[in-house]
Amino acid sequence: MYQKERCADVQRACGPVLGPFESYLAMRGIKTLPLRIERQCANTRRVAEWLTAHPAIERVHFPGHSAHPDAATVRRLLPEGLYGALVSFELKGAGRAEVFRFLDRLKLIVRATSLGDVHSLILYPVMSSHRDVPPEQRARLGIGENLVRLSCGIEAAEDLLADLEQALG
Repeated sequence: MYQKERCADVQRACGPVLGPFESYLAMRGIKTLPLRIERQCANTRRVAEWLTAHPAIERVHFPGHSAHPDAATVRRLLPEGLYGALVSFELKGAGRAEVFRFLDRLKLIVRATSLGDVHSLILYPVMSSHRDVPPEQRARLGIGENLVRLSCGIEAAEDLLADLEQALG
């Protein structure tokens, strides 16, 4: 009986059947999913390495780094090089005003309130994903005023790096 109730809950939340157009889009998109994931992960790895060496960056959070606290687990569980398309980083000595200036200078990378697309998207957790979390709790979670999250898309990595470089100026 539990499975039937659970299935009913999912159907209420998501709908029991995809519509024809949504089915078409899913079938069309699934064909290139592995290529997109590989490109996004490669771009993110390259961006994370570049950010780590940049003097305007205080800290980079990326599970593909060998210095990541869970690096051994990540390497054991995930295929080589497929460590995700998300990198978070802290701008050195930045507060909200400096983060907004950085975000305003970006030309290719798009500001967003949600992440995950073929386009590179960036968000400021303090004003988006974690805006309802009290500042004291954000601090305990390691979400400071200088933290931004970048979801890398499938653009050329060189273009992403150039956009970040000019924005960090």
